[in-house]
Amino acid sequence: MTPDSALIDSVIQQIRTYMSRHPHAADTCEGIAQWWVAGECPPCVVDVALQQLHAMGELERIAFGTRQLWRRQQGAR
Repeated sequence: MTPDSALIDSVIQQIRTYMSRHPHAADTCEGIAQWWVAGECPPCVVDVALQQLHAMGELERIAFGTRQLWRRQQGAR
């Protein structure tokens, strides 16, 4: 099942808002789903939003052991 595009857009906006308030934040997909995104949003929806933000050059992915951390792309505003 593909997540609703309106829900993904909402999550993208919530992540952008969080990053503007906390520009040095970094977390896993699960942490972002729990702490950055308001409401009950499944990690799979957050993952799609993170992938889209990454493709747009807004976020970068950093390998941290077997996990991946997401943070604002260096040099992004």
